[in-house]
Amino acid sequence: MSADKTRNISVIVVGGSYAGAATAKKLAGLSQKGYPGLAVTLVDQSTHYFHAVGFPKALVSERFAEKCFLPFSAFFDPSSRHRFVHGKLERVIDDHHIEVSGQSEALYYDYLVIATGGQAPGPINVTGPTKNAALEEINTLRKGLETARPVLVIGGGPVGVEVAGYIAATYANSQVTLVHGGKRLLPPNFCESIGNAAKTKLESIGVRVVLNERVAVPEDFPYASRVGHMVLQGSSGTEYAADVQILAVGFRVHSKFLAPLEQQLGEQLRVNNDSGFIRVRPTLQIDSDKLPHVFVAGDATSLPMSTKYGFKAEMQGGTAAGNIKRLIDAGSDVPGASGGASPSLVKWVDLVDATLVPIGPSLGVAQMLKIPLGNTVLGNLVVSNLKARDFMIWLRKGYFQYH
Repeated sequence: MSADKTRNISVIVVGGSYAGAATAKKLAGLSQKGYPGLAVTLVDQSTHYFHAVGFPKALVSERFAEKCFLPFSAFFDPSSRHRFVHGKLERVIDDHHIEVSGQSEALYYDYLVIATGGQAPGPINVTGPTKNAALEEINTLRKGLETARPVLVIGGGPVGVEVAGYIAATYANSQVTLVHGGKRLLPPNFCESIGNAAKTKLESIGVRVVLNERVAVPEDFPYASRVGHMVLQGSSGTEYAADVQILAVGFRVHSKFLAPLEQQLGEQLRVNNDSGFIRVRPTLQIDSDKLPHVFVAGDATSLPMSTKYGFKAEMQGGTAAGNIKRLIDAGSDVPGASGGASPSLVKWVDLVDATLVPIGPSLGVAQMLKIPLGNTVLGNLVVSNLKARDFMIWLRKGYFQYH
């Protein structure tokens, strides 16, 4: 016997970036499809969604930076039961309540989706709680770049390559140096030829690329970037003097909010306290038999680093939403429900292998289904037309239609 779909159901999605926005939007749509009692609450510590994928261009273009911010106030239909809460997740109190800053009472959930993401390499994750505060972060760095001679970018992953490329292409006299600890640019899931092509194209626009070199960064160095002259030393003994330093290395996940729940359950829900990554099952449920109604999607998961891309996070959000619907249909949230057959949930599988890396507005490298598009005109055309023009922000605007 199927459960009553008209019952009141509370779903909380924490984090409004790629995974969280996809989850919340898909679940909110169910209220128009026979689930009138469903209420989705989206929680985020900023008033605006920030299109982090577009940061390299936003860094050098004030006009484009403005376009990268979309208001969460326009995310849900104002006449619906769904709502946006501006605040930070302080702690998951128990298996049905969370504490959010600025809220006088704990928020109740039948289903919870943790999509808090991670602090990606470089300054692409702005921290300001409002659009104006976040824009000020970007503007401060941009103003520093306008007069900087030279600029140091540390880390040769996709973010480092894109940031170095846009700075060099925009500020012809910036004297950009990109230092990378590996023997080639870009991650191992990229074909080697793509990394080599990225190096060649960066050098063609004046970027000095140094490989097999690790730069020692002071402990008090601000995360992501710094404006002001500083000399840093590499593992070879070489000194790198720069007026602006940008760190495009490392990945942090802030998940201390799970500590109270871990203590209560007597379980370790995170891989370890240092990395912060949250253990998940293939269904994207948190890895605990006691929490089948709690999901994790996006960069905060313990999935491999090769999955830490915006479009993959969005796909995970769709999987999490679909599985929550299956649990709702089975009545898993109904008090006293037990003994029935567990619904068959879908496992998330990383099937898509596609990467576009712009190097300034007209150059770039790409990889499609293991097919490299590196030192070719085709690679430049594909990347400049598919991504570099507006970094696909048009795909996000449909989420924010209630102005």
